[in-house]
Amino acid sequence: MTRQNILSVLLLLFGIIFFLHASDSSVPFRHDLSEYLPKLGEMQGWERDGSPQEYREDELYEYINGGAEIYHEYGFMQVFVQDFKSKSGKAVSLEIFEMEDAESAYGIYTFKTSAEDQRLVLGSDAQLADYYLNFWKGNLLVTITGFDEDQETIKALQELAKAVDAKIKAQGGRPRLASVLPERGLRTTSIKYFQGNLGLYNSYPFFTQDVFHLKEGIKGDYEGGYSVYIIESKEGEGGISAYDEVKKSFEESPRYRKFNLLEMNLFRVQDRKGKQIFVSSFKNCALIVMGAVHPIQAKEVFSDMQENIGK
Repeated sequence: MTRQNILSVLLLLFGIIFFLHASDSSVPFRHDLSEYLPKLGEMQGWERDGSPQEYREDELYEYINGGAEIYHEYGFMQVFVQDFKSKSGKAVSLEIFEMEDAESAYGIYTFKTSAEDQRLVLGSDAQLADYYLNFWKGNLLVTITGFDEDQETIKALQELAKAVDAKIKAQGGRPRLASVLPERGLRTTSIKYFQGNLGLYNSYPFFTQDVFHLKEGIKGDYEGGYSVYIIESKEGEGGISAYDEVKKSFEESPRYRKFNLLEMNLFRVQDRKGKQIFVSSFKNCALIVMGAVHPIQAKEVFSDMQENIGK
């Protein structure tokens, strides 16, 4: 075979490998995030301030010192940063995070927002808190930060968010677990979605180790003064063995006291602050009701969760 033929074969093989890689839906696709920037003059009284910055994968540690781990847990790919300034000297900063998929974007969005934030009609969900705004759409999380709470700054946050939102065509729904939380009394702005133990630990520090073998999880606060956690295990349908490990961890941990086995598949403990924690399981999920709730009410909540999981 001549050198030219060998080169042709290698080029053909490379083309096939590239095609298979590009057509594999499991391989995330990086977008040119600059395409979501408002055009020059689109925001009256505001202009871009300096050149944009881009950080990919582990470069995020250079941009977010000490906080990059949680983004990576949710499936971080890249972030695009552009500052803006007004004629009056105000400033805002735009960050567009590309995550692996819509569920990852939703998860990091819930991590960055709180139940007290003001809801806005933007993207798939949006919330405004003091002088920063977050919304998610498709596999993108958009964070816009001002540096004061003046009316001019808050107005700019919302106008910039609307301009970016209009340019994002990607769509994507919430994860399946978001529909499993019981609806009655749920404070929807309190929902947190987890894709790893770090996110769960930041919501409530059950254990430093991944005792739940967490695949994904969700949490919501309720008007009745309690919280609900649904934590799906990586162990597939082997929920009994996973539940036994969780039960043993609660029973033996010095972080909890007054362990009380109420039923074969239900126990109660108290944390160091006296907060009640009821734990049960269904299929491959650990179910937790925590807070000011009577055992009978906790059983009713567990029943609602089991019904929703079984649908």
